[in-house]
Amino acid sequence: MVETSFDGSELFARVARELAEQPDLWHTTRRLVELATELTGCTVAALWSLGSGQHANLQAASDPHAGRVLSRILHDIDEGPAHAVLLSRNVVLIPDAEQETRFPRYLAALAESGLGLRSALGYSLLVADQQFGAMLLYSAKPGYFTDEIIGIGSVLADHAAVALHAAASVENASHLKQALLSNRRIGMAIGILMALHRLDEQQAFDLLRVASQHTHVKLRDVAEDVILTGAIPTWPVRRPDGPTARPDGND
Repeated sequence: MVETSFDGSELFARVARELAEQPDLWHTTRRLVELATELTGCTVAALWSLGSGQHANLQAASDPHAGRVLSRILHDIDEGPAHAVLLSRNVVLIPDAEQETRFPRYLAALAESGLGLRSALGYSLLVADQQFGAMLLYSAKPGYFTDEIIGIGSVLADHAAVALHAAASVENASHLKQALLSNRRIGMAIGILMALHRLDEQQAFDLLRVASQHTHVKLRDVAEDVILTGAIPTWPVRRPDGPTARPDGND
């Protein structure tokens, strides 16, 4: 059932508050599809992104089963409302799938899927000129998306774009911070090897890299061990004649 007991300002405030409370990008996408079904009363809500080869990739769906079925359809058929929204960046409305003349292969597959979806509405999620995907709303009822519901969906789409932009920025910053921290620790380990074992920078880095490859341990973890012990990283080396030796030449 569509919630219409609050005015536009209350809608904006509620959506903004709900999305701002999410801790990361994964939770933001899940809450977005939940809000979409709560606020519009649609049968299924889904978020899509444009992947390599201009394929539509599913990011989240309010109904996991329906999401899997829709994803399978779009994996084989590069057409339909989600694909159209991602490429055109325009709002796409299908009032009745049985009367629609666009997307014939997609609609045939949808009719055979058993989902019983009859109408769809899609929004591009844009911040400035950057697209953060598409939000698609699907209903089992033909003609479901009235002007009122389209307006509510538009408000949600605007907030969804901003929320996804913010969540992605935080996630990217976190990854960058971790990468910088790892690089610092690796640099510290290289410096320790250079100072204690009279190696040049390339020799020290090569020791870390080769130890990481041979032990299947991440480079930053090998570096942490060097920082703690000051020792040259070692790994078992198999001589051609059989016995195992260490890279420092000691048996």
